[in-house]
Amino acid sequence: MAKEPASRNDTLSRTDAKRRALLAADWFVNTQIVAKEPALTAEHGRIIYNYHLPSGLICRGLSWSHGRAIMCLLGAWELTGEQKYLDAAVRCGEYLRFGLQWMDPRDKRTYGCFREEVPISRYCYPRDAIEGAFGLLLLHVATGQSDYLERSEIFAEWYLDQAVDRAANWPRGAVYFDKLDDRYPMKFFQAGGAPFFWHLFQITGVKRYRDDGLRMLADGLLERFIDHDSGAMLSPTLDRHHAIVAGDRTLAINDDGASIALTCAHVAFAGRRKSSRYLDAAVRYGDWVMEQCPRPLPLFAATGMHAITLSELSELTGEQKYARFANRLMAKQVRLQVISPRKLDRHGAFRGEDEPVRSYVPGARQRDFVTTRCTAYSTLALLRLGGGLIGPAYSALGLDRMRRAFGRGGGRGQ
Repeated sequence: MAKEPASRNDTLSRTDAKRRALLAADWFVNTQIVAKEPALTAEHGRIIYNYHLPSGLICRGLSWSHGRAIMCLLGAWELTGEQKYLDAAVRCGEYLRFGLQWMDPRDKRTYGCFREEVPISRYCYPRDAIEGAFGLLLLHVATGQSDYLERSEIFAEWYLDQAVDRAANWPRGAVYFDKLDDRYPMKFFQAGGAPFFWHLFQITGVKRYRDDGLRMLADGLLERFIDHDSGAMLSPTLDRHHAIVAGDRTLAINDDGASIALTCAHVAFAGRRKSSRYLDAAVRYGDWVMEQCPRPLPLFAATGMHAITLSELSELTGEQKYARFANRLMAKQVRLQVISPRKLDRHGAFRGEDEPVRSYVPGARQRDFVTTRCTAYSTLALLRLGGGLIGPAYSALGLDRMRRAFGRGGGRGQ
């Protein structure tokens, strides 16, 4: 059984949670590439993927990086009303829309998807791409601009028609533009795309997004990856930045938001036959996170994701034990936040690269990097703990609250 992550006095106040969340959001603003004449660049809007502090080596963000940055920046905008956060989120959206999204309708295999890394990438990882699409959907809610919604729907149609392996009824790990190949099938973390389909359904009313998108991901997670004895989430393979080996099992420690598929399905299908199984599984998983998950965690980003999951459960069930545990988790996690006001290239970011670092800098230490993965999850958890994040990022809830916050009704034609 896992130990408490901290003593009961080791907690974060709402004020400190908000302060630290905004410091992290400022890091995205301060390190984003902004093209200005005459020094124009096609990298306009890109954020950092990871940054090796000792050497200064910077790897710029991918499709998912910008989607998650948008979530954090819009949360900061909700909290403060400061224009810099919206402007940075819009710039992320510009890179996604005009740099990465494939909008050539001549090839149905690619129309609407997001190139993985840069405009010349010849493949797409659907799990990463759906984060970018979710970022565009949230920008539609925030700004009312219809192009964001149209692009989100084009992506959703591509995903359901081209990214899903019909024989397996599960998303492919990769879609290559020049060959038929899938090196990464049957990954549990694909379920993390469920909130996109749930909120897209709420905005458009298109039942396919709920019934074919959300339901497939939630049911597939339950049937294939949840251990019904312990409540843990299991991985068929050892993905170093997602899973660890514990005894004879491979545990999905950083679930990449997969557990939120269960809460989305619970809300979406409430009152239907067997709908209670979604919340039951989510609660059992949350209890496993608190009581049985091996600690200390060997993955830096997993703590922020656990805190997001537990905050979601607390709001859905009314059980404050989940919120209290999430708070204590983040009270430890903030020790990874870099506080260096004179160095804006790192100030506010969170340390920790969970991927094998030798591919970036041979001989480097994982703590020598600040990363978007760890920073984004930590920021979203802090915003929820601080009461600032009221939108639907990594949540079944919050769409109507986000609409009200931005004075938008959402939906078509907005």
